[in-house]
Order: sequence, then structure tokens, then C-alpha cells
Amino acid sequence: MTTNDELEKARQEALADAESHDPKDFMPGSFGCHEALHATSILLDSVGRHLLCHPTILHDPEFYALADQAHAALFDLYQAIGAKHLEEEGA
Repeated sequence: MTTNDELEKARQEALADAESHDPKDFMPGSFGCHEALHATSILLDSVGRHLLCHPTILHDPEFYALADQAHAALFDLYQAIGAKHLEEEGA
């Protein structure tokens, strides 16, 4: 498992690689934020339709638990992005 420090270091490195992008284009309320919300929705749907219902996943409790965690994490991400995005759009 990744520690919070390792995760933050990886995030900062990825952010440095993306510095050519204007941050305002990806903040909540922007089209870039809407893109992230949409991508999360697609992945959430895909995990639900293609992993949670796949026979291999259904036959293995460990696989099912991991797929369920992935689905729950994507749902939480979708809700978090959506809340900030809609809050900013309404401002």
C-alpha cells in the first residue's frame, strides 16, 4: 500500500508533467472538470457492468471484494468531483 507521502510525491510529479496546462481550465466549474466527471462516470459504469458481473469475479470472493472497492472508490470520486463542479457552476 502506498503511504500518503508517496502518494503526494507521485501526484506532484504528475502535476509537474502537466504544467503546460492552464490550471484554470481544469478547476471545478470548467469544461476540463466536466471531462474528469464524465470520464469517472464511464469508468464507474464499466466496472459495474463488466467487472462486478463477470463470472471470474463472481466466483472469487477476493476478486469480487476488490472490484467492489474499485466501484465504491469511483463512486466516491464521482460524487466528490460532481459536488465541487456543481458548487462552482452555481457560484
